[in-house]
Amino acid sequence: MPAMPHAVTVDRPAFTPYRLLVVNGNTTADLTRSLAAQARTFFDGAAHIHAVTAVFGPAYIASRVEAAVAAHAVLQTVEQEVARAEAPFDACLLACFGEPGIGAVRECLNVPVVGMAEASIMAAMQRGDRYAIVTVGQRWPGMLREQIRQLGLEARCAAIIALPGNALDYVTRSPESAAQVSLALDAAVAQGADVVIVAGAALAGYLPVLPRRPLVPIIDSYRAALAQMLALASLDRAQRLCALN
Repeated sequence: MPAMPHAVTVDRPAFTPYRLLVVNGNTTADLTRSLAAQARTFFDGAAHIHAVTAVFGPAYIASRVEAAVAAHAVLQTVEQEVARAEAPFDACLLACFGEPGIGAVRECLNVPVVGMAEASIMAAMQRGDRYAIVTVGQRWPGMLREQIRQLGLEARCAAIIALPGNALDYVTRSPESAAQVSLALDAAVAQGADVVIVAGAALAGYLPVLPRRPLVPIIDSYRAALAQMLALASLDRAQRLCALN
């Protein structure tokens, strides 16, 4: 009986976790810590998360004036963190639904830069025909209409619903705030949405605490951005490896 051939062993390089920069465009450090913890749980060892808080600006962006200030702060923060980093980042996420300064950051970096609005709206349009956005702050509906108009994504937006109160009051995910978010989701569906985005850093991580959900897909804007950041970083790495071979 002929001897069986030996199996060929191919040495593969060990997987190197992605280095991902998460920038909270607000100046509330507790929110940054919450976003960092959520990202580490989401990636489960596939990435090293470096989460930072904007070096100056509003505690939480709630107006066009504050968004303009935050755009400058975000750019300065990114430039500082990139200069200080021991190794290059594979991607960057602006953890604010208004995406302040995203164009400038993309101009400065040569890696993928992801925003929460763009990522979650793109995901929503893959899950349904008409999407709605639920967020916090009375000025945000007008601001977001301008933003999605610039992105060319307005035609399929069924509604933008603003929750009352201060966004930072929602970060604790109390039963009362979770109930308000649930009511807003129901209102969004009633206005014709077949997929709803829970939008903004303050509402990140709300899906598990909701007392109920409508029978349509619900998208956490932060998690949608995390998923897209990992996908783009993976694609970017694959392309670089192909170029070396």
